[in-house]
Amino acid sequence: MNASLRPSPPRIVALTVWAYQRLLVLHPPAFRRAYGPSIVQVFRATCVAAYRQRGTRGVVALWGAALGDVARGAVAEYAALIFPSLKGYSTMQIARRSASVLFGAYIAFVLAGMGFAKLSEGVMQSSLPTAYPILAIAYDAVLVGSVVSLLAILVGGLPVAFAVLRFAWANGRRDILLRFAVPPVALLVIAATLWVVTMRHLGGNTAATIHTLPRVLTIGGLIAVFLAGAILSTAAMLDAIARSDIGEPMLRRTFAPGLVVTITMGVMLLAAAVWSIGLWRTAPALFWGNEGLLATSTVVGVALYLMLMVGTTVVAARALARGTAARQGTSRLA
Repeated sequence: MNASLRPSPPRIVALTVWAYQRLLVLHPPAFRRAYGPSIVQVFRATCVAAYRQRGTRGVVALWGAALGDVARGAVAEYAALIFPSLKGYSTMQIARRSASVLFGAYIAFVLAGMGFAKLSEGVMQSSLPTAYPILAIAYDAVLVGSVVSLLAILVGGLPVAFAVLRFAWANGRRDILLRFAVPPVALLVIAATLWVVTMRHLGGNTAATIHTLPRVLTIGGLIAVFLAGAILSTAAMLDAIARSDIGEPMLRRTFAPGLVVTITMGVMLLAAAVWSIGLWRTAPALFWGNEGLLATSTVVGVALYLMLMVGTTVVAARALARGTAARQGTSRLA
């Protein structure tokens, strides 16, 4: 059809597209020059489709979404200019960030789980679990959840790790390969430190030395080495992924394992809370006693691992939600 014979768009559509074009001034000039025309073209088609379906009301219903999308996009673009590492908000980058945050949350949750395991060790070796099965059931739920979540992490993470290694090897990226060396080196350092502390009996290993300054410093140093190794290893792996060009389909396949990990974290949190409440109800003397690390307060230990579990589970759930939104498209207007 000749362009002169095409019907002009309804006034409401023309006005909405005109306003949308003016709103794009909120974006950086380079972004407007590169993507402005195509964005306006897509938005105009969306408005026309909405008008055909619902008339003026359909177009008006797009206003709020359009304003929100422009505002969020402008913030993201200017943030990318200030912080280049944040550049981009494509589906792939959102999925990559979400998967990375979920993995980091899982590692922190594991640390909380180790605190729970240490605190519950003495209780589970006593006769309490037999007398009060709720303690055994909750404890077993945490153990099963830890195995399931680990398997899910391996299922979702190993293919990504292999893809990153292939990319690094094919492109001669030593920086990425060096980051893969951080976890084994950290593990060796942790193992060596543990061996020295154990074999040399640093700080003492008797009931009389448990609260002495050398013992506290020794155990505190061991914990610091372990935490540093865990943090550096996690950061190195996430940075290696960020430096790699991984296909979007690969990242999308991490959604199902991530969902399993997040659900399992929630179940483990609930089980740990049930165990803690059960200990309080069935053995108040132990709950208000000193069953924590280095015979510290049990209540403080319970509060610490529960707070860390709650925080990491919330972070994982939010990361999963953002990844889910990315899978459904980067724009509600598309």
